[in-house]
Amino acid sequence: MTINQCIREWESKKRTMGCVSATEFLCKRVPGFKPLRLTLISEDGFIYQHEISTNGSISIDLAPYANKPKGEVT
Repeated sequence: MTINQCIREWESKKRTMGCVSATEFLCKRVPGFKPLRLTLISEDGFIYQHEISTNGSISIDLAPYANKPKGEVT
């Protein structure tokens, strides 16, 4: 499956998975992609992690809505 096909499948339904589940969704469908866990710091100084898919040159985040510290209200 290509990246475009995977994104079309993702967008075919309203999906509200967390970043880890969204990353697994892409990595299972597109060859060469693996999960990459990022450690980030919020403006308030909270340290949190977010996971994206990457093949080493392209990074894809299917769940940008989940890129925030746990419990933070947006």
